[in-house]
Amino acid sequence: MDKINHMDYKEEQDGEFEALQAIYSEELTIISEDPHCFEVFVQGSNEDTRDEHKVKVSFALEFTYVPTYPDEPPLIEVKDTSDNVTEERLEKLTSYLQEEAMENIGMVMVFTLVSAAQDKISDIIQEIKDEIYEKENRAKIEQQKLDEIKYKGTPVTLENFLAWKIRFDEEMIAAGKRKIEDVNKLKKLTGKQLFERDASLFSEAELQYFSSETGVKVDESLFQDLDDLDLEDEDFGE
Repeated sequence: MDKINHMDYKEEQDGEFEALQAIYSEELTIISEDPHCFEVFVQGSNEDTRDEHKVKVSFALEFTYVPTYPDEPPLIEVKDTSDNVTEERLEKLTSYLQEEAMENIGMVMVFTLVSAAQDKISDIIQEIKDEIYEKENRAKIEQQKLDEIKYKGTPVTLENFLAWKIRFDEEMIAAGKRKIEDVNKLKKLTGKQLFERDASLFSEAELQYFSSETGVKVDESLFQDLDDLDLEDEDFGE
């Protein structure tokens, strides 16, 4: 009796396998014939639609008949997936196909499983599109916030005011130190060195300071066109 049952299973398996080769003449790849093991390439896209974002999804379904198939489901593996089939989507697809297989116990089912996978591709494409649109919407919202800040300015709060005040005080202290250093440098210069300095380096404050310290009124026009003067041999009382 067992031998007869085995022959019945083999006959059903051979019959389905022959039909599948005819249906999926370009998509089916034979891996082995005893037991029957083969891959069916499945793909789908929205490239023929008016959708702004074009998405293409593909993978291979590997089926291996067990000795008592179809009274037991075949071994199913999803492989060679496109990059947009994430690990999470792969797990969901595999689980979905296994559930479909259990619902079809007792009947040859590979064609049904391939069709179910093709239908699932439509769901995956829609998920990917939704993610793209969601990402774009988030980017638009962030840009709107930046634009509002740009045109309206950042509202003053106690927190950001104190932060600004600290930075401002540090900048003022640093500027004061630089000014003191510049004045100290002026005190160390001789008359000749002062006149030999580039006139563009003098600020109004420096000229006023020099006038007050030396008691000599400084005529700023004297500092123009110094390059025309020959000061190398002159002695200003060093």
